[in-house]
Amino acid sequence: MASAAAFKTPSKSSDGTKSGHSCPSPLITIPASPFMQKLGYGTGVNVYLMKRSPKGISRSPWAVKKINPQCDSFRRSTYQKRLNEEANILRTLQHPNIVGYRAFAEAKDGSMCLAMEYGGAKSLNDLIEERNEKHQGPFPAATILKVALHMARGLKYLHNDKKLLHGDIKSSNVVIKGDFESIKICDVGVSLPLDENMTVSAPEAVYVGTEPWTPKEALEEGGLITDKADIFAFGLTLWEMMTLSVPHLNLPGDDEESAEDASFDEDDFDEDAYYAALGTRPPLNVEELGPSYQKAIELFSLCTMEEARKRPAAAHIVDVLEAEGSAQ
Repeated sequence: MASAAAFKTPSKSSDGTKSGHSCPSPLITIPASPFMQKLGYGTGVNVYLMKRSPKGISRSPWAVKKINPQCDSFRRSTYQKRLNEEANILRTLQHPNIVGYRAFAEAKDGSMCLAMEYGGAKSLNDLIEERNEKHQGPFPAATILKVALHMARGLKYLHNDKKLLHGDIKSSNVVIKGDFESIKICDVGVSLPLDENMTVSAPEAVYVGTEPWTPKEALEEGGLITDKADIFAFGLTLWEMMTLSVPHLNLPGDDEESAEDASFDEDDFDEDAYYAALGTRPPLNVEELGPSYQKAIELFSLCTMEEARKRPAAAHIVDVLEAEGSAQ
């Protein structure tokens, strides 16, 4: 990745496969929530660890996504519909860098649950927060490039093979096993179909995303959403690993030394500056990172170009990283 020139030509995509319909798995018994370990939570859902070793038989555990019982009936219905759609999509996917589908079953409380491959105890966001709390500084450059390669392989599969835009790439949607032994993208619940031009053209399709990771085109009314929306968010995920921050929340002008041990003060938040910064490339202290981060910085910069067409395709990122021998 010695220069931007290596990323000029996006790879051609292959034929996509439409997702089918999932149905409940009648032979699967999902325990009640108190009998499972809570791993995390998202918008309207909780994720639990379901251990599966009955009568001494060793089986791999599952991650089970359930609707948060605290949701009111309207929101519960909305999130249940989204969970059903995620199950429909996930069951059609099979890739080492995408969390795998296991079952869509009814729990004892009557709610539908999505059982998935247990990709790891922690998300990349968890690891970022831990590193931040311990004042360990940015992840090593080799680790960042390894995460970049594995995420790009997952995105290449979604974009080229499945004609799907993930639609919510960020550190909390990347699960890590052990010392980066495996790196998997999760949460395809807001993914959108891509047409043959890698564009979201369905009139009813709405880009959801998460605000700090949203590209400029998704913030503009009538903006053209393509596979490059995921690439922008992917670039910001690499930025997260280099800064241990949430994009655009630590804006230029913050006194880092005084703010290091301070809690976030809502009164000090400059809302106008935050919204003006959305969809742009956040600042990065290149000198502080040093020369070993050059490849990661170049990739981050290319992926966060404001003009979507100037960003590299996932397939091209994979080609360049593999050719340059980045961590496999």
